[in-house]
Amino acid sequence: MPNLDFYAVDDDWSAVLETVFDLGLFRVFESDSELDRELREFHTPAEVPDGRQGRSLALLAIGSGPGPVPKRIDFLPGVHPDATFRYCCEGWGMIQLYHGSVAGTGELRWSHTNHNSEKRAVAWAATLQRLGDPAEWDWAAVTSASGRLNRAIRRMAVRKIGSHPVLPHAARFIEHAGLRYEYGRGVHAIPAAGMRRT
Repeated sequence: MPNLDFYAVDDDWSAVLETVFDLGLFRVFESDSELDRELREFHTPAEVPDGRQGRSLALLAIGSGPGPVPKRIDFLPGVHPDATFRYCCEGWGMIQLYHGSVAGTGELRWSHTNHNSEKRAVAWAATLQRLGDPAEWDWAAVTSASGRLNRAIRRMAVRKIGSHPVLPHAARFIEHAGLRYEYGRGVHAIPAAGMRRT
């Protein structure tokens, strides 16, 4: 499952979104719908909201497969007092793009891209029949588009922490907040036991 974990904050995310659309390789969907709403497709960076729905996206490499499968999730009574359902965006060859978060003043979590491999999709096909036949996907096209996005994000980086690219605004945030220790899903101000400074 080719993936990239990278550090991004503020305008870094805007630059990543611009790149997603500028590459011309993807249809862009929200990973999870707003409550009581259908899944949305976004056609420009300006359409991607600033809130939670804009921090978790599902990308379809154009021409790579049958497209997303909306999965309806019905809430048990009382779970959400003003809503009864939401949708999540699924599909064997969909590429996930998640914007990591700042946790207080002492942690910055990775942003992340990833997608299934053909081998993993085939292994799970009998269990997740609602997603159809993995053979309907052009896995070379999925991997190629994902790789081009990852390379574009790497080119934006001004440094690395371990193997993880750090985009410009994240680099300034990390320096200003004194984040020096990478473990778990991000970089922290306080080390875990036995951790060395990055």
